[in-house]
Amino acid sequence: MHEALSPQGWKAILEGQMDPHPLSDPRELAAGFESLGGTLQGVWLSAATTELVFIVDLPDTVDAVACSLRYLQRGQYGPIRITQLLTPQEAVRATEKAVALPKPYSITGSDA
Repeated sequence: MHEALSPQGWKAILEGQMDPHPLSDPRELAAGFESLGGTLQGVWLSAATTELVFIVDLPDTVDAVACSLRYLQRGQYGPIRITQLLTPQEAVRATEKAVALPKPYSITGSDA
């Protein structure tokens, strides 16, 4: 999950008003994920986008969306993006399924 902090969220962090601090003490965040059967693997700050990046293992996408909606309710977070990652084994299964699909139509002059 990539969560952009709102200006109010950054203000709260910079002024020491966000308790607990999501980077130094992510226990409150972890509890939310755990209540849905998930685990928080870690929290990072993206230097490129100043987003908080959470690596979370959740049972399914519906649970990920539920967590996003709950954290948005706090008002300290801006847009939240969910990036579903595949394990190497899942990626192999996906490529095997792709090969088994019917070939798409071909475009004249392409190598497809």
